Amino acid sequence: MPQIRLMGSDSAAIERTAAAVVRALQAWPEIRVGDVSDPVPNRRGSGCRIYIEVLADVADQVEVTVERADSGPEGTARRALPAGRPARRR
Repeated sequence: MPQIRLMGSDSAAIERTAAAVVRALQAWPEIRVGDVSDPVPNRRGSGCRIYIEVLADVADQVEVTVERADSGPEGTARRALPAGRPARRR
């Protein structure tokens, strides 16, 4: 099952964020929110993790496109990584 994991060192902030995310997801008719876990303490350090199960209602699925406001002009190609040296032959 698809899940969203929220985690951080401030348990209260994670719980507030999880509640806001659940409300936002429930507002979309094509999304179903499944189980929301109780806060799980982090293995190392303070804070917690909260897991939210999310399902798309495939019968009413609508394609959604999200565009970033800070993205460059369309058609501008950017390399993901800088060019490396060619591999050496043995």
